[in-house]
Amino acid sequence: MTQAETLPLPKSEPRPSKLKKVLVLLGVLALAAGAYFAYTRLFPAVEGKALASIEVMQGEFVISLTLKGGELEAIKAEQITAPQVRGQLKITKLWPEGEKVDVGALVIQFDPTEFQKRVTDAEQALEASKATLETTKANQQVEISRQEADIENQIAQLRLSELQVEKMKFEASIQKEESKLNARRTQLALDQARKKLETQKVVNAADLRKNELDVEQKQRELDKAQKDLSSLDVHAEKPGIVVYQKVWKGDRPEKIRVGDDIWGGAGLITLPDLSRMQVKTAVNEVDVDKLKVGQRSLIKLDALPELTFHGAITSIATLGREKEGEKSVKVFDVVLAIDEEDSRLKPGMSATCDVVVETIPPPQPETPGAVKNEVAVESSPAGLPLYIPLDAVFEKEGRALVYRVNKGKAEEREVKLGKKNEDYVIIEEGLSAGDRITLHDPTQDSGQPSAGEGAGAGENKTSEQGVKIQ
Repeated sequence: MTQAETLPLPKSEPRPSKLKKVLVLLGVLALAAGAYFAYTRLFPAVEGKALASIEVMQGEFVISLTLKGGELEAIKAEQITAPQVRGQLKITKLWPEGEKVDVGALVIQFDPTEFQKRVTDAEQALEASKATLETTKANQQVEISRQEADIENQIAQLRLSELQVEKMKFEASIQKEESKLNARRTQLALDQARKKLETQKVVNAADLRKNELDVEQKQRELDKAQKDLSSLDVHAEKPGIVVYQKVWKGDRPEKIRVGDDIWGGAGLITLPDLSRMQVKTAVNEVDVDKLKVGQRSLIKLDALPELTFHGAITSIATLGREKEGEKSVKVFDVVLAIDEEDSRLKPGMSATCDVVVETIPPPQPETPGAVKNEVAVESSPAGLPLYIPLDAVFEKEGRALVYRVNKGKAEEREVKLGKKNEDYVIIEEGLSAGDRITLHDPTQDSGQPSAGEGAGAGENKTSEQGVKIQ
């Protein structure tokens, strides 16, 4: 045995087991997690994903009303209507919608069959009436000639009677009286024949005028039938882009098409002047009192979503109408003129209008003769309202509350609310400029507001507060 083998080993200290170390570490972590949870519940952190915050805003506050379902149309347009004719018209040809036409182009044509028949019938009726007139004239002439001959005969008879009276001067008294009586009867017959002739002439004139009026009426009917026939081909009187109009088909309006039966006078086609456009839309009866002629608007088009146009209300209907497809809903038609001229604007495009109903504070009228500064200068915030998102306001026990961030902690604070728009609400009391507030209720476990939490929960946010509308 060697020396190394005989030396005694040193005494070693007992070492803690591996399991004990793990248990101690878990205990420390549990205490730390509990302390952190209690701290975050009592003093919610402002920064971080779970507790977003925003600074109270101050500036011009715009309240707008969104009008959806609008449609573009030209302010000025050449209207083409169905000709004013008796009965209905059937469309047989149409110029393609959206294509340009020049002056004189055939834009719409109607079925001529019925109208050609009317012309033929009117021609025949006129010829019959003229024949009747000629027959009447001939018959009257024969009758007048006969009566005039009768008068001549009576005159001759009277002359013979007068000669007989002269001859009887030297005859007996009885014979003289008989000759005088014969002469008297002859004179009466002559007078009667003359009166009959005059009466016949009056009757003939009346009958002749009646027949002449009938001929004139038949001529007018023929002229009208020919005019109706010639009006079935409608030509453009001005150049433009063809836009079909809507006519009632059953219980709803639809654009015209070949084969439609149309009443005379109905609007069928417009040739718009595309240099100036407008939006025709409608407002619900509950909101119509908010609108006034002249109010400004931002206009968005479905076909050009990247662009924003400006405009103003030019007219508001005084009478309401039933909304298409919803008879229980009444709307009023509203027209807004677009300021810009843009070749991309086409009739029929769908449009949404955000009309500025109120601006707080109200815009100040310009002083006559004042010179505008070309460089925009930021106005003083004095007098401008404070406002916050609707989602940052919470209602509890009938109170409007926000959570103001103070030194890294969220403090509950009651506020007094003012007017609001679709996204924001004015704070009249309870907050100051520069304050920061949370965007959700920090007393809730979730970082997102639950249903009914925020004053604006569930609302559709479509407008952006603070965008100045020229």
